Amino acid sequence: ATTEAPAVPVDKKNVTADKTNGVTPVVSTTASGKATLNSVKKTNKAAVTVSSKVTVDGVKYDVVTIAKNAFKNCGKATTITLPETVKNINTSAFAGCKKLKTIKLKVKKPIKVKKNAFKGLNTKKMTIQVSKKMSKSNLKKFKKTLKSAGFKGKVVAKL
Repeated sequence: ATTEAPAVPVDKKNVTADKTNGVTPVVSTTASGKATLNSVKKTNKAAVTVSSKVTVDGVKYDVVTIAKNAFKNCGKATTITLPETVKNINTSAFAGCKKLKTIKLKVKKPIKVKKNAFKGLNTKKMTIQVSKKMSKSNLKKFKKTLKSAGFKGKVVAKL
Protein backbone atom coordinates (compact mmCIF):
# COMPACT_ATOMS: atom_id res chain seq x y z
CA ALA A 1 0.00 0.00 0.00
CA THR A 2 1.27 3.45 -0.87
CA THR A 3 1.01 6.24 1.64
CA GLU A 4 0.37 9.75 0.45
CA ALA A 5 2.93 12.37 1.29
CA PRO A 6 1.67 14.80 3.91
CA ALA A 7 0.08 17.87 2.42
CA VAL A 8 2.46 20.83 2.41
CA PRO A 9 1.77 24.54 1.89
CA VAL A 10 2.05 25.73 -1.72
CA ASP A 11 1.74 28.98 -3.66
CA LYS A 12 -1.76 29.19 -5.17
CA LYS A 13 -3.81 32.13 -6.42
CA ASN A 14 -7.58 32.54 -5.97
CA VAL A 15 -8.44 29.11 -4.61
CA THR A 16 -11.61 28.29 -2.71
CA ALA A 17 -10.88 27.23 0.84
CA ASP A 18 -13.05 24.93 2.95
CA LYS A 19 -16.15 26.60 4.39
CA THR A 20 -15.60 27.85 7.96
CA ASN A 21 -18.02 29.71 10.22
CA GLY A 22 -20.64 29.46 7.49
CA VAL A 23 -18.66 31.42 4.90
CA THR A 24 -16.59 30.22 1.97
CA PRO A 25 -13.30 32.13 1.64
CA VAL A 26 -11.42 32.55 -1.62
CA VAL A 27 -7.72 32.89 -0.87
CA SER A 28 -4.23 33.06 -2.29
CA THR A 29 -1.76 30.89 -0.40
CA THR A 30 2.01 30.83 -0.03
CA ALA A 31 4.51 28.04 0.49
CA SER A 32 5.32 29.66 3.84
CA GLY A 33 1.84 28.77 5.13
CA LYS A 34 0.26 32.22 4.87
CA ALA A 35 -2.98 33.17 3.15
CA THR A 36 -4.53 36.35 1.78
CA LEU A 37 -8.32 36.54 1.98
CA ASN A 38 -9.25 37.68 -1.53
CA SER A 39 -13.00 37.44 -1.08
CA VAL A 40 -15.84 35.75 0.70
CA LYS A 41 -18.36 33.98 -1.55
CA LYS A 42 -21.73 35.76 -1.60
CA THR A 43 -23.50 35.52 1.72
CA ASN A 44 -26.60 37.04 3.30
CA LYS A 45 -25.26 36.57 6.82
CA ALA A 46 -25.47 39.55 9.18
CA ALA A 47 -22.38 38.30 11.04
CA VAL A 48 -19.36 37.25 8.97
CA THR A 49 -16.44 35.65 10.80
CA VAL A 50 -13.10 34.96 9.15
CA SER A 51 -11.23 32.07 10.73
CA SER A 52 -7.56 32.44 11.70
CA LYS A 53 -6.78 29.40 9.55
CA VAL A 54 -8.17 28.37 6.19
CA THR A 55 -7.85 24.90 4.70
CA VAL A 56 -7.03 24.32 1.04
CA ASP A 57 -6.46 20.75 -0.19
CA GLY A 58 -6.00 19.55 3.39
CA VAL A 59 -3.36 22.18 4.23
CA LYS A 60 -3.99 24.84 6.89
CA TYR A 61 -2.83 28.42 6.20
CA ASP A 62 -2.77 31.41 8.57
CA VAL A 63 -4.92 34.29 7.30
CA VAL A 64 -2.59 37.32 7.42
CA THR A 65 -3.90 39.76 4.78
CA ILE A 66 -7.34 41.05 3.86
CA ALA A 67 -7.29 41.96 0.15
CA LYS A 68 -9.00 44.77 -1.77
CA ASN A 69 -12.79 44.20 -2.02
CA ALA A 70 -12.56 41.09 0.21
CA PHE A 71 -16.01 41.70 1.67
CA LYS A 72 -17.83 43.12 -1.37
CA ASN A 73 -20.13 40.04 -1.37
CA CYS A 74 -21.19 40.69 2.25
CA GLY A 75 -23.67 43.50 1.65
CA LYS A 76 -25.97 42.34 4.48
CA ALA A 77 -23.17 42.03 7.07
CA THR A 78 -23.54 44.25 10.14
CA THR A 79 -20.59 42.63 11.96
CA ILE A 80 -17.33 41.32 10.51
CA THR A 81 -14.91 39.47 12.79
CA LEU A 82 -11.25 39.14 11.80
CA PRO A 83 -8.77 36.81 13.51
CA GLU A 84 -5.69 37.70 15.56
CA THR A 85 -3.49 36.41 12.70
CA VAL A 86 -4.38 39.37 10.42
CA LYS A 87 -1.50 41.80 9.90
CA ASN A 88 -2.68 43.84 6.87
CA ILE A 89 -5.98 45.27 5.66
CA ASN A 90 -5.82 46.62 2.12
CA THR A 91 -7.52 49.52 0.32
CA SER A 92 -11.29 49.06 -0.18
CA ALA A 93 -11.27 45.83 1.88
CA PHE A 94 -14.76 46.61 3.26
CA ALA A 95 -16.16 48.27 0.11
CA GLY A 96 -19.78 47.30 -0.46
CA CYS A 97 -20.53 46.60 3.21
CA LYS A 98 -23.10 49.38 3.48
CA LYS A 99 -24.75 47.90 6.60
CA LEU A 100 -21.50 47.32 8.47
CA LYS A 101 -21.62 48.65 12.05
CA THR A 102 -18.98 46.63 13.91
CA ILE A 103 -15.58 45.21 13.00
CA LYS A 104 -14.13 42.85 15.57
CA LEU A 105 -10.35 42.64 15.20
CA LYS A 106 -8.91 40.10 17.63
CA VAL A 107 -5.47 41.72 17.45
CA LYS A 108 -3.30 42.61 20.43
CA LYS A 109 -0.91 44.84 18.46
CA PRO A 110 -1.54 47.54 15.83
CA ILE A 111 -1.74 46.21 12.27
CA LYS A 112 -1.34 47.88 8.88
CA VAL A 113 -4.54 49.37 7.51
CA LYS A 114 -4.15 50.95 4.08
CA LYS A 115 -5.62 54.33 3.22
CA ASN A 116 -9.23 54.03 2.00
CA ALA A 117 -9.73 50.55 3.49
CA PHE A 118 -13.23 51.80 4.38
CA LYS A 119 -13.85 53.56 1.05
CA GLY A 120 -17.51 54.29 0.40
CA LEU A 121 -18.62 53.63 3.97
CA ASN A 122 -19.95 56.02 6.60
CA THR A 123 -17.49 55.07 9.34
CA LYS A 124 -18.77 57.72 11.78
CA LYS A 125 -21.41 55.25 13.01
CA MET A 126 -19.05 52.26 13.10
CA THR A 127 -17.11 50.67 15.96
CA ILE A 128 -13.90 48.67 15.75
CA GLN A 129 -13.35 46.34 18.68
CA VAL A 130 -9.84 45.06 19.48
CA SER A 131 -8.44 42.71 22.11
CA LYS A 132 -8.55 43.84 25.74
CA LYS A 133 -4.93 42.68 25.84
CA MET A 134 -3.87 45.55 23.56
CA SER A 135 -1.81 48.01 25.60
CA LYS A 136 -2.95 51.64 25.89
CA SER A 137 0.04 52.83 23.86
CA ASN A 138 -0.66 50.27 21.12
CA LEU A 139 -4.34 51.24 21.13
CA LYS A 140 -3.35 54.89 20.70
CA LYS A 141 -1.03 53.96 17.78
CA PHE A 142 -3.73 51.83 16.19
CA LYS A 143 -6.32 54.61 16.45
CA LYS A 144 -3.87 56.88 14.61
CA THR A 145 -3.39 54.21 11.90
CA LEU A 146 -7.15 53.82 11.49
CA LYS A 147 -7.68 57.59 11.34
CA SER A 148 -5.12 57.92 8.55
CA ALA A 149 -6.89 55.05 6.74
CA GLY A 150 -10.09 57.11 6.79
CA PHE A 151 -11.87 55.59 9.79
CA LYS A 152 -13.93 58.11 11.80
CA GLY A 153 -15.77 55.82 14.22
CA LYS A 154 -15.02 54.47 17.69
CA VAL A 155 -12.17 52.10 18.55
CA VAL A 156 -12.56 50.16 21.79
CA ALA A 157 -10.62 47.41 23.58
CA LYS A 158 -13.43 44.95 24.21
CA LEU A 159 -12.67 41.47 22.90
